[in-house]
Amino acid sequence: MKHFIQQLFRDVLENPVFDQLLIEKYFSKDYIQLVDHTPLNYAEFILHIKKLKEKVAKQNIEILSYAENGNIIFTKHIAKSVLKDGSIVHHKVLAEFTIEDEKVIKCDELTLLMEGNITAKNLGSEI
Repeated sequence: MKHFIQQLFRDVLENPVFDQLLIEKYFSKDYIQLVDHTPLNYAEFILHIKKLKEKVAKQNIEILSYAENGNIIFTKHIAKSVLKDGSIVHHKVLAEFTIEDEKVIKCDELTLLMEGNITAKNLGSEI
């Protein structure tokens, strides 16, 4: 599952281009995401990814550690972003992904802004 999550990060988040087909490849239409207790359904998640592509020029995600349990994978990762205004933002993310039928059906994550302007604190859930 680690490889699956790494590919998802590369294809959907690190990819500078919004590609809804790639989102559909990795995420169930029943997808629910909780970011710091803020819920996003699938349609809101699509809007969130569009917003990220508008704001982020480049993103790199480094998995620091992970653990698997059945169809669940936990990751601790760092999301390093260069925004289109040139500013740099780093978030530490603890995420629990639930995978069903080779697609992510749920992600429950906590994010911590480690570097960057406080206005980027909610970059992980902004729509």
